[in-house]
Amino acid sequence: MLKNRYEEILVGRSLMSLVRGLISLKRNRTTLLIDDYRFHAESYPSHFLSEMEILAFLRLGKNYDIPELKDMRQFLIPANIELATEKWRLILGRSPLENLKEVLRKFPELLDESDLDLVFALTPVEFDSYFLEEIKRYEALIYDSSMRPKGVRFELQGPKWLKTIYQRLGEMLNTEYQVAKNLKYSSLLHLLGLSAEEKLKTRIGPEEVPFYFFRLLSPIYRLQDFFLTTQLKRRLLLLGGDYKESSVQFWQFHEKKFENLLLASFEGVISGKRVLFFSHLPEEVPFKLKSPYPMFRKTQMSPMKRATTLFPPTSLTFLASTHLIGSERPFRVLARAADMTYFHWPYPELPGSKAEFYEKDLKEAYQKDAESLPFEQVGAIPQGILSVSMDLRQIREVRKSESPTLGLVPLSIVTHDEDIQGFEYWGPFKYKSLGLLSLCYGVEGI
Repeated sequence: MLKNRYEEILVGRSLMSLVRGLISLKRNRTTLLIDDYRFHAESYPSHFLSEMEILAFLRLGKNYDIPELKDMRQFLIPANIELATEKWRLILGRSPLENLKEVLRKFPELLDESDLDLVFALTPVEFDSYFLEEIKRYEALIYDSSMRPKGVRFELQGPKWLKTIYQRLGEMLNTEYQVAKNLKYSSLLHLLGLSAEEKLKTRIGPEEVPFYFFRLLSPIYRLQDFFLTTQLKRRLLLLGGDYKESSVQFWQFHEKKFENLLLASFEGVISGKRVLFFSHLPEEVPFKLKSPYPMFRKTQMSPMKRATTLFPPTSLTFLASTHLIGSERPFRVLARAADMTYFHWPYPELPGSKAEFYEKDLKEAYQKDAESLPFEQVGAIPQGILSVSMDLRQIREVRKSESPTLGLVPLSIVTHDEDIQGFEYWGPFKYKSLGLLSLCYGVEGI
Protein backbone atom coordinates (compact mmCIF):
# COMPACT_ATOMS: atom_id res chain seq x y z
CA MET A 1 0.00 0.00 0.00
CA LEU A 2 1.54 3.29 -1.09
CA LYS A 3 1.61 6.37 1.12
CA ASN A 4 -0.16 9.61 0.29
CA ARG A 5 3.02 11.67 0.59
CA TYR A 6 6.76 11.07 0.22
CA GLU A 7 9.80 13.20 0.86
CA GLU A 8 11.30 11.97 -2.41
CA ILE A 9 9.60 10.52 -5.47
CA LEU A 10 12.00 9.05 -8.02
CA VAL A 11 10.60 8.65 -11.53
CA GLY A 12 12.29 6.19 -13.89
CA ARG A 13 13.98 2.93 -12.96
CA SER A 14 17.72 2.85 -13.58
CA LEU A 15 20.89 1.98 -11.71
CA MET A 16 21.29 5.58 -10.54
CA SER A 17 17.66 6.02 -9.43
CA LEU A 18 17.93 2.85 -7.34
CA VAL A 19 21.21 4.04 -5.81
CA ARG A 20 19.62 7.42 -5.05
CA GLY A 21 16.62 5.69 -3.50
CA LEU A 22 18.86 3.67 -1.18
CA ILE A 23 20.81 6.78 -0.16
CA SER A 24 17.56 8.62 0.61
CA LEU A 25 16.32 5.71 2.75
CA LYS A 26 19.63 5.63 4.62
CA ARG A 27 18.92 9.29 5.43
CA ASN A 28 15.48 8.30 6.79
CA ARG A 29 13.53 9.91 3.97
CA THR A 30 10.30 8.32 2.82
CA THR A 31 10.98 7.27 -0.76
CA LEU A 32 8.93 6.03 -3.72
CA LEU A 33 10.45 4.82 -6.99
CA ILE A 34 8.05 4.76 -9.94
CA ASP A 35 9.00 2.49 -12.82
CA ASP A 36 7.24 4.26 -15.71
CA TYR A 37 8.10 2.77 -19.13
CA ARG A 38 8.26 6.27 -20.68
CA PHE A 39 11.21 7.29 -18.50
CA HIS A 40 14.55 5.82 -19.55
CA ALA A 41 17.98 6.99 -18.42
CA GLU A 42 20.22 4.26 -19.79
CA SER A 43 23.25 5.30 -21.83
CA TYR A 44 26.41 3.70 -23.17
CA PRO A 45 28.60 4.89 -20.24
CA SER A 46 26.14 3.39 -17.72
CA HIS A 47 26.63 -0.07 -19.21
CA PHE A 48 30.33 -0.06 -20.18
CA LEU A 49 32.38 0.95 -17.13
CA SER A 50 36.03 1.82 -16.67
CA GLU A 51 37.97 1.41 -13.43
CA MET A 52 37.09 5.01 -12.51
CA GLU A 53 33.33 4.38 -12.37
CA ILE A 54 33.85 1.07 -10.57
CA LEU A 55 35.86 2.80 -7.84
CA ALA A 56 33.12 5.42 -7.46
CA PHE A 57 30.44 2.73 -7.01
CA LEU A 58 32.63 0.86 -4.52
CA ARG A 59 32.89 4.06 -2.47
CA LEU A 60 29.11 4.56 -2.54
CA GLY A 61 28.68 1.00 -1.32
CA LYS A 62 31.09 1.54 1.54
CA ASN A 63 29.78 4.98 2.55
CA TYR A 64 26.12 3.90 2.63
CA ASP A 65 26.54 0.21 3.52
CA ILE A 66 25.03 -1.12 0.28
CA PRO A 67 26.29 -4.73 -0.01
CA GLU A 68 25.56 -5.00 -3.74
CA LEU A 69 27.77 -1.99 -4.52
CA LYS A 70 30.47 -3.15 -2.11
CA ASP A 71 30.66 -6.30 -4.20
CA MET A 72 30.27 -4.46 -7.50
CA ARG A 73 32.84 -6.55 -9.35
CA GLN A 74 30.69 -9.67 -9.25
CA PHE A 75 28.29 -7.91 -11.66
CA LEU A 76 31.01 -7.13 -14.23
CA ILE A 77 32.25 -9.10 -17.23
CA PRO A 78 35.19 -8.16 -19.50
CA ALA A 79 34.17 -6.09 -22.51
CA ASN A 80 35.67 -3.98 -25.26
CA ILE A 81 34.89 -0.72 -27.01
CA GLU A 82 35.88 -0.13 -30.60
CA LEU A 83 36.20 3.32 -32.16
CA ALA A 84 36.30 3.37 -35.95
CA THR A 85 36.33 5.70 -38.94
CA GLU A 86 37.05 4.94 -42.57
CA LYS A 87 40.71 5.83 -41.86
CA TRP A 88 41.51 4.08 -38.55
CA ARG A 89 40.16 1.52 -36.09
CA LEU A 90 40.95 1.42 -32.37
CA ILE A 91 40.04 -1.55 -30.12
CA LEU A 92 40.09 -0.71 -26.40
CA GLY A 93 39.11 -2.26 -23.08
CA ARG A 94 41.82 -4.82 -22.45
CA SER A 95 44.72 -4.37 -20.02
CA PRO A 96 46.26 -0.88 -19.72
CA LEU A 97 49.47 -1.96 -21.46
CA GLU A 98 47.60 -3.61 -24.34
CA ASN A 99 45.46 -0.48 -24.71
CA LEU A 100 48.54 1.74 -24.69
CA LYS A 101 50.23 -0.27 -27.43
CA GLU A 102 47.04 -0.24 -29.50
CA VAL A 103 46.79 3.56 -29.18
CA LEU A 104 50.41 4.03 -30.20
CA ARG A 105 49.99 1.75 -33.23
CA LYS A 106 47.15 3.93 -34.51
CA PHE A 107 48.44 7.29 -33.19
CA PRO A 108 52.27 6.94 -33.19
CA GLU A 109 52.80 10.72 -33.16
CA LEU A 110 51.86 10.74 -29.45
CA LEU A 111 55.38 9.53 -28.63
CA ASP A 112 58.82 10.10 -30.14
CA GLU A 113 60.01 7.11 -32.12
CA SER A 114 63.19 6.97 -30.05
CA ASP A 115 61.10 6.23 -26.93
CA LEU A 116 59.01 3.40 -28.36
CA ASP A 117 61.46 0.76 -27.12
CA LEU A 118 60.72 1.89 -23.55
CA VAL A 119 57.06 0.99 -24.02
CA PHE A 120 57.64 -2.41 -25.57
CA ALA A 121 60.21 -3.28 -22.89
CA LEU A 122 57.53 -3.04 -20.17
CA THR A 123 56.00 -6.10 -18.57
CA PRO A 124 52.18 -6.19 -18.21
CA VAL A 125 52.35 -6.70 -14.46
CA GLU A 126 54.67 -3.73 -13.99
CA PHE A 127 52.75 -1.20 -16.09
CA ASP A 128 49.21 -2.36 -15.28
CA SER A 129 49.86 -2.21 -11.53
CA TYR A 130 51.28 1.32 -11.82
CA PHE A 131 48.48 2.52 -14.09
CA LEU A 132 45.66 1.21 -11.90
CA GLU A 133 47.24 2.97 -8.91
CA GLU A 134 47.25 6.22 -10.90
CA ILE A 135 43.55 5.74 -11.66
CA LYS A 136 42.86 5.29 -7.94
CA ARG A 137 44.80 8.44 -7.15
CA TYR A 138 42.95 10.43 -9.82
CA GLU A 139 39.51 9.13 -8.83
CA ALA A 140 40.12 9.95 -5.15
CA LEU A 141 41.32 13.46 -6.06
CA ILE A 142 38.37 14.18 -8.35
CA TYR A 143 35.90 12.86 -5.74
CA ASP A 144 37.34 15.25 -3.15
CA SER A 145 37.12 18.10 -5.65
CA SER A 146 33.44 17.31 -6.33
CA MET A 147 32.64 18.67 -2.87
CA ARG A 148 34.29 22.03 -3.61
CA PRO A 149 33.14 24.91 -5.82
CA LYS A 150 36.50 25.14 -7.61
CA GLY A 151 38.20 22.79 -10.02
CA VAL A 152 41.42 20.88 -9.39
CA ARG A 153 44.47 20.18 -11.55
CA PHE A 154 45.69 16.59 -11.82
CA GLU A 155 49.39 15.95 -12.41
CA LEU A 156 50.25 12.53 -13.84
CA GLN A 157 53.04 10.71 -12.03
CA GLY A 158 55.30 8.24 -13.80
CA PRO A 159 57.94 8.02 -16.53
CA LYS A 160 58.67 11.01 -18.72
CA TRP A 161 57.60 9.25 -21.92
CA LEU A 162 54.12 8.56 -20.50
CA LYS A 163 53.76 12.21 -19.47
CA THR A 164 54.63 13.09 -23.08
CA ILE A 165 51.77 10.90 -24.34
CA TYR A 166 49.41 12.44 -21.78
CA GLN A 167 50.39 16.01 -22.71
CA ARG A 168 50.25 15.47 -26.47
CA LEU A 169 46.90 13.70 -26.27
CA GLY A 170 45.33 16.69 -24.49
CA GLU A 171 46.82 19.12 -26.99
CA MET A 172 45.92 17.16 -30.13
CA LEU A 173 42.33 16.44 -29.07
CA ASN A 174 41.78 20.21 -29.01
CA THR A 175 43.74 21.10 -32.14
CA GLU A 176 41.67 23.09 -34.62
CA TYR A 177 41.32 21.81 -38.19
CA GLN A 178 43.03 24.93 -39.56
CA VAL A 179 46.16 23.88 -37.66
CA ALA A 180 45.96 20.07 -37.93
CA LYS A 181 44.78 20.01 -41.58
CA ASN A 182 43.07 16.69 -40.87
CA LEU A 183 40.28 15.27 -38.70
CA LYS A 184 42.20 12.40 -37.12
CA TYR A 185 42.07 13.65 -33.52
CA SER A 186 38.77 15.45 -33.99
CA SER A 187 37.22 12.11 -34.89
CA LEU A 188 38.93 10.44 -31.92
CA LEU A 189 37.45 13.03 -29.54
CA HIS A 190 34.10 12.74 -31.32
CA LEU A 191 33.92 8.98 -30.66
CA LEU A 192 35.46 9.13 -27.18
CA GLY A 193 32.85 11.69 -26.15
CA LEU A 194 30.07 9.35 -27.21
CA SER A 195 31.52 6.27 -25.51
CA ALA A 196 32.48 8.03 -22.25
CA GLU A 197 29.76 10.66 -21.85
CA GLU A 198 27.06 10.16 -24.48
CA LYS A 199 27.89 13.67 -25.72
CA LEU A 200 29.06 15.01 -29.08
CA LYS A 201 32.07 17.28 -28.50
CA THR A 202 34.65 19.20 -30.51
CA ARG A 203 36.70 20.45 -27.54
CA ILE A 204 37.35 19.44 -23.92
CA GLY A 205 38.37 21.54 -20.94
CA PRO A 206 41.63 21.07 -18.99
CA GLU A 207 39.80 19.18 -16.23
CA GLU A 208 38.55 16.60 -18.76
CA VAL A 209 41.94 15.61 -20.19
CA PRO A 210 42.86 13.10 -17.42
CA PHE A 211 39.34 11.64 -17.52
CA TYR A 212 39.61 10.94 -21.25
CA PHE A 213 43.19 9.68 -20.87
CA PHE A 214 42.17 7.14 -18.24
CA ARG A 215 39.01 6.11 -20.15
CA LEU A 216 41.23 5.50 -23.19
CA LEU A 217 43.65 3.16 -21.39
CA SER A 218 41.50 1.61 -18.65
CA PRO A 219 40.11 -1.93 -18.84
CA ILE A 220 36.41 -1.86 -19.77
CA TYR A 221 33.70 -4.01 -18.20
CA ARG A 222 30.09 -4.64 -19.18
CA LEU A 223 27.75 -4.19 -16.24
CA GLN A 224 25.23 -7.01 -15.85
CA ASP A 225 22.56 -4.48 -15.05
CA PHE A 226 19.66 -6.93 -14.95
CA PHE A 227 21.13 -8.80 -11.98
CA LEU A 228 22.40 -5.70 -10.17
CA THR A 229 19.20 -3.64 -10.48
CA THR A 230 17.09 -6.65 -9.43
CA GLN A 231 19.09 -6.98 -6.23
CA LEU A 232 19.09 -3.22 -5.59
CA LYS A 233 15.30 -3.18 -5.98
CA ARG A 234 15.05 -5.93 -3.34
CA ARG A 235 17.34 -3.91 -1.06
CA LEU A 236 15.15 -0.82 -1.57
CA LEU A 237 12.06 -2.73 -0.41
CA LEU A 238 13.89 -4.28 2.56
CA LEU A 239 14.87 -0.82 3.77
CA GLY A 240 11.25 0.34 3.74
CA GLY A 241 11.14 2.08 0.39
CA ASP A 242 8.20 1.74 -1.98
CA TYR A 243 8.41 0.65 -5.60
CA LYS A 244 5.63 0.75 -8.17
CA GLU A 245 5.67 -0.36 -11.79
CA SER A 246 3.04 1.90 -13.35
CA SER A 247 2.72 4.88 -15.66
CA VAL A 248 1.85 8.27 -14.24
CA GLN A 249 -1.63 9.04 -15.54
CA PHE A 250 -1.95 12.62 -14.29
CA TRP A 251 0.41 15.32 -13.06
CA GLN A 252 -0.91 18.32 -11.15
CA PHE A 253 0.97 21.62 -10.99
CA HIS A 254 -0.06 24.76 -9.17
CA GLU A 255 1.67 28.14 -9.47
CA LYS A 256 4.65 26.58 -11.32
CA LYS A 257 5.09 23.99 -8.56
CA PHE A 258 4.56 20.24 -8.50
CA GLU A 259 1.59 19.30 -6.32
CA ASN A 260 0.78 15.61 -6.83
CA LEU A 261 0.43 12.77 -9.29
CA LEU A 262 -1.98 9.96 -10.01
CA LEU A 263 -0.80 6.53 -11.15
CA ALA A 264 -2.57 4.52 -13.80
CA SER A 265 -2.77 1.69 -11.23
CA PHE A 266 -5.27 3.79 -9.21
CA GLU A 267 -3.25 4.04 -6.01
CA GLY A 268 -4.79 7.36 -5.13
CA VAL A 269 -3.28 10.83 -5.23
CA ILE A 270 0.41 10.92 -4.25
CA SER A 271 2.28 14.09 -3.36
CA GLY A 272 5.97 14.64 -2.74
CA LYS A 273 8.36 17.27 -1.46
CA ARG A 274 10.82 16.56 -4.27
CA VAL A 275 10.41 14.69 -7.54
CA LEU A 276 13.68 13.46 -9.07
CA PHE A 277 13.39 12.84 -12.77
CA PHE A 278 15.69 10.02 -14.01
CA SER A 279 15.28 10.05 -17.76
CA HIS A 280 16.47 11.33 -21.13
CA LEU A 281 13.48 12.80 -22.94
CA PRO A 282 10.18 11.20 -21.83
CA GLU A 283 7.30 11.13 -24.25
CA GLU A 284 3.58 11.66 -23.72
CA VAL A 285 4.00 13.82 -20.60
CA PRO A 286 2.73 17.40 -19.94
CA PHE A 287 6.23 18.85 -19.53
CA LYS A 288 9.53 18.81 -21.37
CA LEU A 289 13.24 19.07 -20.84
CA LYS A 290 14.47 22.51 -21.86
CA SER A 291 18.09 22.68 -22.96
CA PRO A 292 20.20 25.21 -24.88
CA TYR A 293 21.88 22.26 -26.57
CA PRO A 294 20.34 20.05 -29.29
CA MET A 295 19.61 16.38 -28.69
CA PHE A 296 19.77 13.31 -30.90
CA ARG A 297 17.37 10.44 -30.44
CA LYS A 298 18.23 7.05 -31.90
CA THR A 299 16.39 4.52 -33.95
CA GLN A 300 17.72 0.99 -34.17
CA MET A 301 17.85 -2.29 -36.01
CA SER A 302 17.59 -5.21 -33.60
CA PRO A 303 16.53 -8.86 -33.54
CA MET A 304 15.94 -8.69 -29.79
CA LYS A 305 12.73 -7.71 -28.01
CA ARG A 306 14.15 -6.61 -24.66
CA ALA A 307 16.64 -3.82 -24.01
CA THR A 308 17.71 -5.42 -20.71
CA THR A 309 18.93 -8.99 -21.08
CA LEU A 310 20.41 -11.64 -18.80
CA PHE A 311 23.44 -11.87 -21.11
CA PRO A 312 24.09 -8.37 -22.44
CA PRO A 313 26.37 -7.50 -25.36
CA THR A 314 30.04 -7.16 -24.40
CA SER A 315 31.35 -5.43 -27.53
CA LEU A 316 30.39 -1.90 -28.50
CA THR A 317 31.55 -0.31 -31.77
CA PHE A 318 31.22 3.44 -32.39
CA LEU A 319 31.48 4.40 -36.05
CA ALA A 320 31.82 7.78 -37.70
CA SER A 321 32.55 9.00 -41.21
CA THR A 322 34.96 11.92 -40.93
CA HIS A 323 33.11 13.98 -43.54
CA LEU A 324 29.89 13.66 -41.47
CA ILE A 325 31.25 14.55 -38.01
CA GLY A 326 29.60 17.98 -37.98
CA SER A 327 26.42 16.86 -39.72
CA GLU A 328 23.03 15.52 -38.70
CA ARG A 329 24.35 11.97 -39.23
CA PRO A 330 27.34 12.07 -36.90
CA PHE A 331 27.72 8.41 -35.82
CA ARG A 332 26.42 4.84 -35.68
CA VAL A 333 26.74 2.29 -32.87
CA LEU A 334 26.86 -1.49 -33.11
CA ALA A 335 26.51 -3.76 -30.05
CA ARG A 336 27.45 -7.42 -30.24
CA ALA A 337 27.34 -10.49 -28.03
CA ALA A 338 27.30 -13.82 -29.86
CA ASP A 339 25.84 -12.00 -32.86
CA MET A 340 24.46 -8.57 -33.68
CA THR A 341 22.39 -7.26 -30.76
CA TYR A 342 21.50 -3.78 -31.94
CA PHE A 343 22.54 -1.14 -34.45
CA HIS A 344 21.82 2.49 -33.46
CA TRP A 345 21.40 5.37 -35.90
CA PRO A 346 20.76 8.92 -34.55
CA TYR A 347 18.40 11.59 -35.77
CA PRO A 348 17.85 15.18 -34.54
CA GLU A 349 15.21 15.74 -31.85
CA LEU A 350 12.87 18.16 -33.62
CA PRO A 351 9.18 19.02 -33.19
CA GLY A 352 7.19 16.21 -34.77
CA SER A 353 10.20 13.99 -35.48
CA LYS A 354 9.61 10.25 -35.25
CA ALA A 355 11.83 7.21 -35.58
CA GLU A 356 9.62 5.85 -38.37
CA PHE A 357 10.59 8.80 -40.59
CA TYR A 358 14.17 7.56 -40.68
CA GLU A 359 13.68 3.84 -41.34
CA LYS A 360 14.99 4.05 -44.91
CA ASP A 361 18.20 5.83 -43.81
CA LEU A 362 18.58 3.40 -40.91
CA LYS A 363 18.35 0.34 -43.16
CA GLU A 364 20.77 1.81 -45.69
CA ALA A 365 23.37 2.58 -43.01
CA TYR A 366 22.89 -0.86 -41.45
CA GLN A 367 23.41 -2.69 -44.73
CA LYS A 368 26.43 -0.58 -45.67
CA ASP A 369 28.16 -1.12 -42.31
CA ALA A 370 27.36 -4.85 -42.42
CA GLU A 371 29.52 -5.06 -45.54
CA SER A 372 32.61 -3.61 -43.84
CA LEU A 373 32.18 -4.89 -40.26
CA PRO A 374 32.34 -8.53 -39.12
CA PHE A 375 28.68 -9.03 -38.22
CA GLU A 376 25.99 -11.05 -39.90
CA GLN A 377 22.63 -9.54 -40.76
CA VAL A 378 20.35 -11.68 -38.61
CA GLY A 379 16.86 -10.68 -39.68
CA ALA A 380 16.87 -7.48 -37.64
CA ILE A 381 13.89 -5.13 -37.79
CA PRO A 382 13.60 -1.37 -37.18
CA GLN A 383 12.64 -0.44 -33.62
CA GLY A 384 12.33 3.10 -32.27
CA ILE A 385 14.02 3.66 -28.90
CA LEU A 386 14.23 6.46 -26.34
CA SER A 387 18.02 6.66 -25.89
CA VAL A 388 19.46 10.12 -26.47
CA SER A 389 22.82 11.84 -27.12
CA MET A 390 23.51 15.48 -26.29
CA ASP A 391 25.09 17.69 -28.95
CA LEU A 392 27.74 20.03 -27.53
CA ARG A 393 29.54 20.64 -30.81
CA GLN A 394 28.50 24.29 -30.89
CA ILE A 395 30.47 25.12 -27.72
CA ARG A 396 33.70 26.88 -28.65
CA GLU A 397 34.94 28.12 -25.27
CA VAL A 398 38.70 27.95 -24.70
CA ARG A 399 39.73 27.75 -21.07
CA LYS A 400 43.10 27.43 -19.37
CA SER A 401 41.71 26.86 -15.88
CA GLU A 402 39.66 23.95 -14.54
CA SER A 403 35.89 24.09 -14.08
CA PRO A 404 34.19 22.56 -11.02
CA THR A 405 33.83 18.79 -11.19
CA LEU A 406 30.07 18.99 -10.78
CA GLY A 407 29.34 21.92 -13.08
CA LEU A 408 25.69 21.73 -14.10
CA VAL A 409 24.40 21.70 -17.65
CA PRO A 410 21.76 24.48 -17.91
CA LEU A 411 18.75 22.16 -18.11
CA SER A 412 15.29 22.63 -16.68
CA ILE A 413 11.95 20.83 -16.66
CA VAL A 414 9.24 23.14 -17.88
CA THR A 415 5.57 23.35 -18.71
CA HIS A 416 4.48 26.13 -21.07
CA ASP A 417 8.15 27.31 -20.93
CA GLU A 418 7.94 27.91 -17.17
CA ASP A 419 10.20 26.02 -14.75
CA ILE A 420 8.49 23.55 -12.42
CA GLN A 421 9.57 23.95 -8.78
CA GLY A 422 10.22 20.77 -6.83
CA PHE A 423 10.82 18.84 -10.04
CA GLU A 424 14.52 18.07 -10.63
CA TYR A 425 16.37 16.58 -13.59
CA TRP A 426 18.70 13.73 -12.59
CA GLY A 427 19.32 12.13 -15.97
CA PRO A 428 22.65 11.38 -17.68
CA PHE A 429 23.15 15.01 -18.79
CA LYS A 430 22.87 16.68 -15.39
CA TYR A 431 26.57 17.56 -15.33
CA LYS A 432 28.81 19.12 -17.98
CA SER A 433 31.60 16.57 -17.95
CA LEU A 434 32.93 13.22 -16.70
CA GLY A 435 29.82 11.26 -17.69
CA LEU A 436 28.64 8.60 -15.25
CA LEU A 437 31.52 9.41 -12.90
CA SER A 438 30.11 12.87 -12.09
CA LEU A 439 26.63 11.41 -11.58
CA CYS A 440 28.10 8.90 -9.07
CA TYR A 441 29.40 11.90 -7.08
CA GLY A 442 26.34 14.08 -7.50
CA VAL A 443 23.77 11.39 -6.71
CA GLU A 444 24.50 11.83 -3.00
CA GLY A 445 22.96 15.29 -3.41
CA ILE A 446 21.33 17.04 -0.48
